[in-house]
Amino acid sequence: MAAAVGPEVIAQRIALAIREKVIAPGAPLVQEDLARRFSVSRSPVREALRILATEGVIEMTPGGGARVRLLNRAELDELYDLRLLIEPTITRDIVERMGPDQLRALESLADRMRETPDVEQWMRSNFEFHTRLHVAAGRPRTAEILEGLLAAVQPYSQENIDQLGGRAQADLEHREMIAAIRGHDHEALARLFTDHLLSAKVRVGQSLEAEERETDPLAALRR
Repeated sequence: MAAAVGPEVIAQRIALAIREKVIAPGAPLVQEDLARRFSVSRSPVREALRILATEGVIEMTPGGGARVRLLNRAELDELYDLRLLIEPTITRDIVERMGPDQLRALESLADRMRETPDVEQWMRSNFEFHTRLHVAAGRPRTAEILEGLLAAVQPYSQENIDQLGGRAQADLEHREMIAAIRGHDHEALARLFTDHLLSAKVRVGQSLEAEERETDPLAALRR
């Protein structure tokens, strides 16, 4: 008989589903449904939801319910601004500490991303690409913070990759990041991080703002 999964594992799996937009932003998280899905009682599910609420992934609603956190344009911009503040500061450490094996693995991952036709697989690999860069800096607490920021914007960046033309640009910028690391040019890597994030911030933010206008019944009165 298989051992029941614990709250931490349940939280990780729900977070992955949210990050990959299997569970959409704003969607309710029903404890009974999740308990059936994971073949557990409601107790570990409640604890998993508390973990995710603490991490800011979900929101607890009045009466004990939960839903996936739904970001507005200002919140999304703030997440990108935080990444813009932090990521360029770790480029020297990335360049100095990344070993040849790590760099080859990063290059292999970028090659697979260019070749895959599957957007969901590309998004999963993109998350891995950036977390590998963060971890390579050798600053575990910083990497942990950046992983949380990356995970929070990932559901919203999928449209940029799938429909707004961001994928080709991102693939090119990933290759340029690898070249900067190979050339031990941390300043070029910092510029690439900044350009990469600013481009995504504008595209994803404008798309989210357009969605908000379409779903706002009072939008016409605010023009």
